[in-house]
Amino acid sequence: MSSNITAQTLSVDNVTSFISQAMAFVKAQLLTPLLQLLIVFIIVYLFLRAVKSLLLRLQKRDMISSTLSEQIYRLVSLATYAVTIIALIYMFTSAREVLYVLIVILAVILLSNWNIIADVSAYYIMLAFKQSHRAATLVELPRLGIKGKIIGTGLFYTRIRTLSGKIAYVPNHVIVSEPIVQLTNVQSTVMLEIEVDAPRLEKGNPIEYLEKIVRSILGEARLTTRPQEVTVLVTSADSSRIRLEVRVPVMGAEPRPATINSIIAELIDELGDLSPSIRLKPLA
Repeated sequence: MSSNITAQTLSVDNVTSFISQAMAFVKAQLLTPLLQLLIVFIIVYLFLRAVKSLLLRLQKRDMISSTLSEQIYRLVSLATYAVTIIALIYMFTSAREVLYVLIVILAVILLSNWNIIADVSAYYIMLAFKQSHRAATLVELPRLGIKGKIIGTGLFYTRIRTLSGKIAYVPNHVIVSEPIVQLTNVQSTVMLEIEVDAPRLEKGNPIEYLEKIVRSILGEARLTTRPQEVTVLVTSADSSRIRLEVRVPVMGAEPRPATINSIIAELIDELGDLSPSIRLKPLA
């Protein structure tokens, strides 16, 4: 009986001793590395969340496109994960070869996303040397068939409002490498829908009369660059009212609101006897 009790006591002591040794080993050998791993993962997580939040803000402000935002996030994520994994391996092994592997991996990631790096580099080149690339400058890229006004330059691409009113997104490295012509005499078009009473003429064509008088009004007021290029198209007509579509060439890559208002005000004033109704139409 006594021997059985002694054996049980030794067995309990062995288990207790084993648990104590295991806990001591965990505290001495594993606790610090586990805490380091946890801290590293938290830092990586918070960093990527901050990057994603920044990209979303830039995307909402129309500074970068959704496609570019995804590309940048993927590039940053790959680089972050690669650096983290290699750094952790180096922390636990202290192998110098790991650093060489890290350099090679980063080089591969950067080379596979060379366009992004080229666009960022081109952005600073434009800021430093290219006066013709500043906002509000009228430019033409002959080989790309783009002509219009620069409305903004970001880290990755330049936005150009074309003469048709559309926005063209041109990568910065293309802006730097392509031949660019700075324009000084660019025209755009104001399109109006004008409805007036049919003029009462003893002789002559009412349509020709309206076309002539509209050109005369705009030419005398100097509201168009070339009065002879003002086009007047009849869209509907009856015995009482005539509806016209009038295209007016004006200076600038896009019509200024003040110019549009002046044209409409002048036409309403001069055509007052014909009860004019005028509205601005978007260009097709």
